[in-house]
Amino acid sequence: MRRHWHHVIALIAMVAAAVAASPASAVRSDGVKVDEHAGEIFTQENECFETADRRPVPIEFVRQYVPARYTPEVIAAPGPPAWPTPGQPVGVVGFTDYVCESFSVNGHSPRPTIVSMGVVSFIARDGIPQRGLYVLWVGTDNPLLFVRLRQLGVTTYFIPRSNYTETVTTASGGTNTTEITVNYVGNGPDSLTYTRRISATEGVLPAPPDGPASGWFHLGSKGEVAFTFFNHFQPFGRAAVCLEFEPGSIPTQFGLTGFPTPGSCFPTLRLFIRGSWEGHHYLVE
Repeated sequence: MRRHWHHVIALIAMVAAAVAASPASAVRSDGVKVDEHAGEIFTQENECFETADRRPVPIEFVRQYVPARYTPEVIAAPGPPAWPTPGQPVGVVGFTDYVCESFSVNGHSPRPTIVSMGVVSFIARDGIPQRGLYVLWVGTDNPLLFVRLRQLGVTTYFIPRSNYTETVTTASGGTNTTEITVNYVGNGPDSLTYTRRISATEGVLPAPPDGPASGWFHLGSKGEVAFTFFNHFQPFGRAAVCLEFEPGSIPTQFGLTGFPTPGSCFPTLRLFIRGSWEGHHYLVE
Protein backbone atom coordinates (compact mmCIF):
# COMPACT_ATOMS: atom_id res chain seq x y z
CA MET A 1 0.00 0.00 0.00
CA ARG A 2 2.84 2.40 0.78
CA ARG A 3 4.37 1.71 -2.63
CA HIS A 4 0.99 2.45 -4.26
CA TRP A 5 0.71 5.81 -2.49
CA HIS A 6 4.25 6.79 -3.52
CA HIS A 7 3.20 6.06 -7.11
CA VAL A 8 0.18 8.36 -6.68
CA ILE A 9 2.35 11.16 -5.28
CA ALA A 10 4.70 10.77 -8.25
CA LEU A 11 1.74 10.97 -10.63
CA ILE A 12 0.52 14.19 -9.02
CA ALA A 13 4.00 15.69 -9.23
CA MET A 14 4.24 14.82 -12.93
CA VAL A 15 0.82 16.34 -13.67
CA ALA A 16 1.67 19.46 -11.65
CA ALA A 17 4.96 19.91 -13.49
CA ALA A 18 3.32 19.50 -16.88
CA VAL A 19 0.54 21.94 -16.02
CA ALA A 20 2.95 24.51 -14.59
CA ALA A 21 5.08 24.35 -17.73
CA SER A 22 2.24 24.43 -20.26
CA PRO A 23 1.58 27.67 -22.17
CA ALA A 24 -1.90 29.09 -22.65
CA SER A 25 -2.23 27.35 -26.02
CA ALA A 26 -0.92 23.91 -25.07
CA VAL A 27 -1.61 20.99 -27.40
CA ARG A 28 -2.60 17.55 -26.15
CA SER A 29 -1.35 14.29 -27.65
CA ASP A 30 -4.09 14.08 -30.31
CA GLY A 31 -3.27 17.54 -31.66
CA VAL A 32 -6.25 19.36 -30.13
CA LYS A 33 -5.47 22.71 -28.51
CA VAL A 34 -5.83 22.78 -24.73
CA ASP A 35 -7.39 25.90 -23.25
CA GLU A 36 -5.31 26.77 -20.17
CA HIS A 37 -5.91 29.91 -18.11
CA ALA A 38 -4.14 31.18 -15.02
CA GLY A 39 -6.49 31.73 -12.10
CA GLU A 40 -9.46 29.84 -13.53
CA ILE A 41 -10.65 26.38 -14.50
CA PHE A 42 -13.11 25.35 -17.20
CA THR A 43 -14.69 21.89 -17.05
CA GLN A 44 -17.00 19.86 -19.27
CA GLU A 45 -18.84 17.31 -17.11
CA ASN A 46 -21.03 14.78 -18.94
CA GLU A 47 -23.30 11.86 -17.99
CA CYS A 48 -23.27 12.64 -14.28
CA PHE A 49 -25.39 11.70 -11.28
CA GLU A 50 -25.58 13.70 -8.07
CA THR A 51 -27.15 13.81 -4.64
CA ALA A 52 -27.23 17.01 -2.58
CA ASP A 53 -27.49 15.96 1.07
CA ARG A 54 -27.77 18.38 4.01
CA ARG A 55 -28.09 17.82 7.74
CA PRO A 56 -28.14 19.87 10.95
CA VAL A 57 -24.92 20.79 12.79
CA PRO A 58 -24.91 22.99 15.94
CA ILE A 59 -24.53 26.58 14.78
CA GLU A 60 -21.83 27.41 17.33
CA PHE A 61 -19.69 24.68 15.78
CA VAL A 62 -20.42 25.84 12.22
CA ARG A 63 -19.31 29.40 13.09
CA GLN A 64 -15.92 28.05 14.16
CA TYR A 65 -15.02 26.86 10.69
CA VAL A 66 -16.88 29.18 8.28
CA PRO A 67 -14.84 32.35 7.57
CA ALA A 68 -16.22 35.53 9.10
CA ARG A 69 -17.08 37.13 5.75
CA TYR A 70 -19.88 34.53 5.31
CA THR A 71 -22.95 34.47 7.56
CA PRO A 72 -24.16 30.88 7.98
CA GLU A 73 -27.86 30.16 7.71
CA VAL A 74 -29.46 29.37 11.08
CA ILE A 75 -32.58 27.22 11.35
CA ALA A 76 -34.44 25.51 14.17
CA ALA A 77 -33.59 21.80 14.23
CA PRO A 78 -36.57 19.67 13.16
CA GLY A 79 -36.21 17.13 15.97
CA PRO A 80 -36.21 13.32 15.74
CA PRO A 81 -35.39 11.42 13.65
CA ALA A 82 -33.20 14.08 12.02
CA TRP A 83 -32.00 15.72 15.26
CA PRO A 84 -32.40 14.81 18.94
CA THR A 85 -33.30 18.32 20.20
CA PRO A 86 -36.22 20.05 18.42
CA GLY A 87 -35.76 23.78 18.02
CA GLN A 88 -32.00 23.83 18.68
CA PRO A 89 -30.27 26.48 16.50
CA VAL A 90 -28.34 24.62 13.82
CA GLY A 91 -26.51 25.29 10.59
CA VAL A 92 -27.20 23.48 7.32
CA VAL A 93 -24.14 21.42 6.37
CA GLY A 94 -23.64 18.55 3.97
CA PHE A 95 -22.50 17.42 0.57
CA THR A 96 -22.82 18.16 -3.12
CA ASP A 97 -21.32 14.93 -4.43
CA TYR A 98 -21.39 13.65 -7.98
CA VAL A 99 -19.89 11.14 -10.41
CA CYS A 100 -19.39 11.77 -14.14
CA GLU A 101 -18.66 9.26 -16.90
CA SER A 102 -16.79 11.95 -18.86
CA PHE A 103 -15.03 14.90 -17.20
CA SER A 104 -12.66 17.24 -19.05
CA VAL A 105 -10.49 19.94 -17.43
CA ASN A 106 -9.48 22.91 -19.62
CA GLY A 107 -9.97 20.94 -22.82
CA HIS A 108 -7.82 17.96 -21.85
CA SER A 109 -8.98 14.45 -22.71
CA PRO A 110 -12.00 13.46 -20.58
CA ARG A 111 -12.01 10.69 -17.99
CA PRO A 112 -14.50 9.27 -15.46
CA THR A 113 -14.39 11.39 -12.30
CA ILE A 114 -15.69 11.32 -8.72
CA VAL A 115 -16.18 14.62 -6.88
CA SER A 116 -16.92 15.28 -3.20
CA MET A 117 -17.84 18.80 -2.05
CA GLY A 118 -18.51 19.63 1.59
CA VAL A 119 -20.77 22.68 1.82
CA VAL A 120 -22.46 25.03 4.32
CA SER A 121 -25.50 27.15 3.51
CA PHE A 122 -24.96 30.91 4.05
CA ILE A 123 -27.31 33.90 3.85
CA ALA A 124 -24.87 36.85 3.55
CA ARG A 125 -21.42 37.52 2.11
CA ASP A 126 -19.41 40.48 3.37
CA GLY A 127 -22.52 41.59 5.25
CA ILE A 128 -24.60 41.83 2.06
CA PRO A 129 -27.63 39.49 1.89
CA GLN A 130 -26.87 36.68 -0.52
CA ARG A 131 -27.80 33.01 -0.41
CA GLY A 132 -25.12 30.52 -1.34
CA LEU A 133 -22.94 27.63 -0.30
CA TYR A 134 -19.55 27.92 1.34
CA VAL A 135 -17.32 25.09 0.10
CA LEU A 136 -15.39 23.42 2.94
CA TRP A 137 -13.41 21.09 0.71
CA VAL A 138 -13.28 19.44 -2.69
CA GLY A 139 -12.18 15.82 -3.06
CA THR A 140 -11.60 14.11 -6.41
CA ASP A 141 -9.93 11.14 -8.07
CA ASN A 142 -9.15 13.28 -11.14
CA PRO A 143 -5.45 14.22 -10.90
CA LEU A 144 -5.66 17.23 -13.23
CA LEU A 145 -8.69 18.68 -11.43
CA PHE A 146 -6.89 18.14 -8.12
CA VAL A 147 -3.77 19.98 -9.31
CA ARG A 148 -5.71 22.84 -10.86
CA LEU A 149 -7.85 23.40 -7.75
CA ARG A 150 -4.77 23.35 -5.54
CA GLN A 151 -3.22 25.97 -7.82
CA LEU A 152 -6.25 28.17 -7.11
CA GLY A 153 -5.63 27.68 -3.37
CA VAL A 154 -8.68 25.47 -2.79
CA THR A 155 -8.60 22.91 0.04
CA THR A 156 -8.58 19.82 -2.16
CA TYR A 157 -8.03 16.14 -1.38
CA PHE A 158 -6.79 13.59 -3.89
CA ILE A 159 -8.75 10.34 -3.49
CA PRO A 160 -7.48 8.17 -6.38
CA ARG A 161 -8.63 4.84 -4.94
CA SER A 162 -12.27 5.94 -4.93
CA ASN A 163 -14.72 3.84 -6.93
CA TYR A 164 -18.41 3.21 -7.53
CA THR A 165 -20.81 0.53 -8.69
CA GLU A 166 -24.22 0.99 -10.32
CA THR A 167 -26.86 -1.66 -10.96
CA VAL A 168 -30.56 -1.62 -11.86
CA THR A 169 -32.96 -4.03 -10.15
CA THR A 170 -36.57 -4.70 -11.15
CA ALA A 171 -39.23 -5.39 -8.51
CA SER A 172 -42.05 -7.87 -9.07
CA GLY A 173 -44.37 -4.99 -10.01
CA GLY A 174 -42.01 -3.87 -12.75
CA THR A 175 -40.56 -0.84 -10.94
CA ASN A 176 -36.87 -0.27 -11.64
CA THR A 177 -34.57 0.83 -8.84
CA THR A 178 -31.04 2.10 -9.38
CA GLU A 179 -28.64 0.89 -6.69
CA ILE A 180 -25.37 2.81 -6.41
CA THR A 181 -22.47 2.59 -3.98
CA VAL A 182 -19.75 5.26 -4.08
CA ASN A 183 -16.60 4.70 -2.02
CA TYR A 184 -14.61 7.86 -1.34
CA VAL A 185 -11.18 6.55 -0.36
CA GLY A 186 -8.56 8.84 1.14
CA ASN A 187 -5.10 8.05 2.42
CA GLY A 188 -5.89 6.68 5.87
CA PRO A 189 -8.81 6.81 8.32
CA ASP A 190 -8.42 10.53 9.15
CA SER A 191 -8.73 11.60 5.52
CA LEU A 192 -11.68 12.03 3.16
CA THR A 193 -12.94 8.47 3.58
CA TYR A 194 -16.63 7.54 3.53
CA THR A 195 -19.24 5.52 1.64
CA ARG A 196 -22.49 6.69 0.04
CA ARG A 197 -25.25 4.19 -0.74
CA ILE A 198 -28.06 5.30 -3.03
CA SER A 199 -31.30 3.48 -3.86
CA ALA A 200 -33.12 5.62 -6.43
CA THR A 201 -36.37 5.60 -8.34
CA GLU A 202 -35.52 7.66 -11.40
CA GLY A 203 -37.41 10.08 -13.60
CA VAL A 204 -40.34 10.79 -11.27
CA LEU A 205 -39.96 14.61 -11.23
CA PRO A 206 -39.73 16.92 -14.26
CA ALA A 207 -36.34 18.25 -15.27
CA PRO A 208 -35.70 21.93 -14.49
CA PRO A 209 -34.84 24.09 -17.51
CA ASP A 210 -31.20 24.39 -18.53
CA GLY A 211 -29.50 27.32 -16.90
CA PRO A 212 -26.68 28.77 -14.81
CA ALA A 213 -26.00 27.99 -11.15
CA SER A 214 -23.72 30.09 -8.99
CA GLY A 215 -23.19 31.05 -5.35
CA TRP A 216 -20.52 28.52 -4.33
CA PHE A 217 -17.48 30.18 -2.71
CA HIS A 218 -14.29 29.05 -0.98
CA LEU A 219 -11.80 31.26 0.85
CA GLY A 220 -8.52 29.57 0.02
CA SER A 221 -4.82 30.25 0.42
CA LYS A 222 -4.77 32.56 -2.63
CA GLY A 223 -8.05 34.36 -2.04
CA GLU A 224 -11.73 33.77 -2.69
CA VAL A 225 -12.66 31.21 -5.34
CA ALA A 226 -16.09 31.15 -7.03
CA PHE A 227 -17.60 27.95 -8.45
CA THR A 228 -20.20 28.32 -11.21
CA PHE A 229 -21.98 25.83 -13.46
CA PHE A 230 -24.30 25.75 -16.44
CA ASN A 231 -26.65 22.80 -15.99
CA HIS A 232 -28.43 20.47 -18.42
CA PHE A 233 -30.69 18.25 -16.29
CA GLN A 234 -32.65 15.09 -16.98
CA PRO A 235 -35.87 14.37 -15.02
CA PHE A 236 -35.11 14.06 -11.31
CA GLY A 237 -35.52 10.97 -9.18
CA ARG A 238 -35.94 10.33 -5.47
CA ALA A 239 -33.53 8.25 -3.46
CA ALA A 240 -32.84 6.74 -0.09
CA VAL A 241 -29.29 7.84 0.79
CA CYS A 242 -27.08 6.33 3.49
CA LEU A 243 -23.65 7.62 4.51
CA GLU A 244 -21.08 5.63 6.43
CA PHE A 245 -18.06 7.51 7.79
CA GLU A 246 -14.71 6.17 8.88
CA PRO A 247 -13.96 7.26 12.48
CA GLY A 248 -12.16 10.60 12.30
CA SER A 249 -12.86 11.03 8.58
CA ILE A 250 -12.83 14.66 7.43
CA PRO A 251 -16.65 14.99 7.24
CA THR A 252 -16.94 14.04 10.93
CA GLN A 253 -14.52 16.85 11.76
CA PHE A 254 -17.19 19.27 10.52
CA GLY A 255 -19.97 17.64 12.53
CA LEU A 256 -21.30 15.36 9.80
CA THR A 257 -22.25 12.20 11.63
CA GLY A 258 -25.07 9.66 11.63
CA PHE A 259 -28.67 10.41 12.59
CA PRO A 260 -30.24 9.39 15.94
CA THR A 261 -32.50 7.09 13.91
CA PRO A 262 -32.21 5.34 11.50
CA GLY A 263 -28.46 5.74 11.93
CA SER A 264 -26.44 6.21 8.76
CA CYS A 265 -29.44 6.83 6.48
CA PHE A 266 -31.22 10.13 5.86
CA PRO A 267 -34.71 9.91 7.38
CA THR A 268 -36.36 11.32 4.23
CA LEU A 269 -35.84 10.74 0.51
CA ARG A 270 -33.31 12.94 -1.26
CA LEU A 271 -33.27 14.26 -4.83
CA PHE A 272 -31.40 12.08 -7.31
CA ILE A 273 -30.10 14.14 -10.21
CA ARG A 274 -28.77 13.13 -13.61
CA GLY A 275 -27.41 15.47 -16.24
CA SER A 276 -24.38 17.21 -17.68
CA TRP A 277 -22.91 20.61 -16.94
CA GLU A 278 -20.08 23.00 -17.69
CA GLY A 279 -18.07 24.41 -14.80
CA HIS A 280 -16.13 27.65 -14.46
CA HIS A 281 -14.13 28.06 -11.24
CA TYR A 282 -12.01 31.15 -10.74
CA LEU A 283 -10.24 33.48 -8.32
CA VAL A 284 -12.46 36.46 -7.48
CA GLU A 285 -10.71 39.80 -7.90
